Amino acid sequence: MKHTVLLVEDSHTIRHILKIYLLKLDLEFLDASGAEQGLRLLETHRVDLVIADVNMPGGMDGLEFVRRARASEREQMRQVPIVLLTGGKAPDLEARGLRAGASEFVRKPVSIDALGTVVRRHLPLAETVEHLVA
Repeated sequence: MKHTVLLVEDSHTIRHILKIYLLKLDLEFLDASGAEQGLRLLETHRVDLVIADVNMPGGMDGLEFVRRARASEREQMRQVPIVLLTGGKAPDLEARGLRAGASEFVRKPVSIDALGTVVRRHLPLAETVEHLVA
């Protein structure tokens, strides 16, 4: 069974680039253009990993998205690894994200190698697939 990655990012272009970066890992993707939609997808689908942007328009940013996922009554939402993407420079941003329950941070601009390493760290992928991204 393929692993499912939920991409929570308001930019369609960035979601597309992330998929291209992860193409060789043979994953399935769910797309959310905002945090509210991302939470709805987490509630209704099996998701193995979430990659979410910190800065999203609307009433909920990536940090609040993580807080709400971690406060869910559903164990799967509380346990799913959540990787936050950020281009932000605030010195305490990463610490605030980790306190909210994020599993890890990836800085923008995202590199294919950094993203592949993070995904492999959180998903048990077959050895034959892992070497394709390395």
